[in-house]
Amino acid sequence: MEWMWEPKKETSRPVLALAGAFLGAALGADCFLAVQQLLGIPAFLCGAAIAYFAVTGSGLLSGKRNRAGALMALPFIVLWGLFANHFGFALSAAPVEPSKLWNVLVSLKAVTDSAGTLRYWLQLAGTLDLALTVWVLLFLRAKREEALLEAAVQPPRAEPEPAPMDMEAFFPNQAWIRPFLLQRRISQGIWLAVLSLCGWMWALVGHERVWTLAAAGMLVSLLFLFSFQGPPARICTTRPILYARKDNQLWRVALNQIQDPDLRVPMSKLAQIWDQLPRERKKRFLSVIAEVVSNQTGLNSVVLKLENPQLNWQSKWEWNITVSGGATLFIPKVYPNFTPVPGSAERVKTPTPFRWINPICTVLVTALCLTVGCCIGLQQERSAAEIPSQSSAPPPPVESVLPDPIPSGSTEPEPATMARVPEKIGYYSLNGLSMQTDNEFKASMSDIVDEKNGVEYHLSLQYGVEEEALRAVLEKTEAEQIQYLRPDSDEPLWRMGENSIVYRYNIRTAYLPDGQIAYAGAALSERGTLFLIETTHDGSVSEETILGDILYILENLEFTGPAITGENYQEQLRPAVGMGFNYCGQGFLRAPMGLFGYDAFLDTFLPCGGTLNYYDDGLSVMTSAHGLRVSAAITPSDGTPEETLKAIYQNLKAAGRQYDEQNLYEDAYTETTGCIATVYYDGGRTRATVMYVIRKWDGYYLFKEMTCLPEEIDDEYAATFKEMEASCGISVPHMETIGQFSR
Repeated sequence: MEWMWEPKKETSRPVLALAGAFLGAALGADCFLAVQQLLGIPAFLCGAAIAYFAVTGSGLLSGKRNRAGALMALPFIVLWGLFANHFGFALSAAPVEPSKLWNVLVSLKAVTDSAGTLRYWLQLAGTLDLALTVWVLLFLRAKREEALLEAAVQPPRAEPEPAPMDMEAFFPNQAWIRPFLLQRRISQGIWLAVLSLCGWMWALVGHERVWTLAAAGMLVSLLFLFSFQGPPARICTTRPILYARKDNQLWRVALNQIQDPDLRVPMSKLAQIWDQLPRERKKRFLSVIAEVVSNQTGLNSVVLKLENPQLNWQSKWEWNITVSGGATLFIPKVYPNFTPVPGSAERVKTPTPFRWINPICTVLVTALCLTVGCCIGLQQERSAAEIPSQSSAPPPPVESVLPDPIPSGSTEPEPATMARVPEKIGYYSLNGLSMQTDNEFKASMSDIVDEKNGVEYHLSLQYGVEEEALRAVLEKTEAEQIQYLRPDSDEPLWRMGENSIVYRYNIRTAYLPDGQIAYAGAALSERGTLFLIETTHDGSVSEETILGDILYILENLEFTGPAITGENYQEQLRPAVGMGFNYCGQGFLRAPMGLFGYDAFLDTFLPCGGTLNYYDDGLSVMTSAHGLRVSAAITPSDGTPEETLKAIYQNLKAAGRQYDEQNLYEDAYTETTGCIATVYYDGGRTRATVMYVIRKWDGYYLFKEMTCLPEEIDDEYAATFKEMEASCGISVPHMETIGQFSR
């Protein structure tokens, strides 16, 4: 982007200047977010982009580069810098979770109590500091431009040499060029904005592969856009070009490579304000041009002699001529009263009409390439979701003949509670299960929250279980007064999903002595997958509301996963594309016998692409992919998350692991989770690692450790670690970016 001085005095156009500053700063913020997400490093350098685009946009739309325009841009620079930094922090804190993004955006706690607080404020300080530094430089540059104008309109110090009487000089009319310049700069800004949008939008809505290929389509569109340059591009390049005719010879002069001997600035600067120059300054200008033309020898980049020009053809926008030697030259029709071939081509009298085909082609080509990239990305996502991994064993066949749960001649009784059908349905996916609920509810990987009524439903899945599991999970809460779906029996109801998978379901309501009410709904499919939804409430919300919501979920389940067994549970890991993951999927662990009292398998997120190594008869697993090693295990503990995690930490130290407790040591705890980020030494190598626990069952925790292996890192490391962060609900920024410093 560049500015120009108009050849005539005009108003400052403050409205256009404000609009240009706002849009320019928005473009800089867009680039900020793209750099932050794609490079995975603090993007404070983009503070310079915000300042540059804001001041440049102000000058471009208003047609004036001055201090007033730079001052108008300053508030937008600060505001967009603050927003871009905060929005980027929110994306890191809640990646691919739009439901949580707004809470992070409006929460002051997110930037005061978070583990990433220091990074947040350092990045904000760096962004604003660099933005203001660049703004000061641009402000001073605008001041120099104003000083140049003031000096240029003064007579030269030395007596000018007589202007050559036999030389004609033809200057490009800047007002004729301006519409084409604006169109090109605005088109370039929109193209860059969309490209940057593709760079960070995946962090907000997921589908990284789709957005990546959309960005690739944008880059491919450049190949086509360069071929659609045409007359508008050539018109824009003529701003510093002057044509001179002397002794019936035509010369092409590059003014930006000739300096004014008095002002020490390129002559192109003075050409753009030609009408404002005093007569003495114009004489000096023409004398310098005549001297350069007279001293020209041979071909050079400053002056080109066009000998014996012949007109090939002409359009509304340009002439096409051939000169001696066979060279072909395009000359745009932006030179008033000029003709390159007198007698054959008429002189230019009126402005060239605006050429609409170029912006239209730009939009169409960009939209086409963007759409093709998105379609290819969507197709690849579908293929990844439909095609199982080569190592996966086929699931056992579904039995063609199912036992009839209803005696002949009778009908299935209706439940005592009626399902509460939402006004707008939301669809959610878990591993091997699709469910429906109210679209107003906020959903995560293990919870659904009815914010309107203040009810939080906890979700869990078990695999490879028998009928006893269905009864066990419903009866684990003891109470003297209970109630089931069937008014006269505790037997479950039967249902068949649209995919013909049969399952049984039931709801148990337990009235506790302290006045609380415990609700537990469970559904068991014929393939041995058990879905459990639980909540405990104080009775301030009616039972009909809570039971109706649970019943609607249970009556609209689709069990889609395979039957997990002791023979195939180690072969099921594949990307969970349906849940928004491209590099991670859900693997399976054998549950300790003491956890449920019956055999079962549990799922957990692991990176895909490596070999799964199981230990302790399937109770723990380890795998590595893209330079990230992840281990998972279920560990018994009755302590708090902090006590549990510190005990694991000390056990590993006692087993011989050497930690560097002075380097990168961080920890964070909640009521149900704990996280430690630290460094240890492994055979002469330094390993950065994250240890994480979550209490998902009474007396048991899920433990995970994520370790960076620098010698194995590839380009997918950052994306893999981000997905693992999202699956755990944590944020460890230095682990996201450590790969680029280790390669």
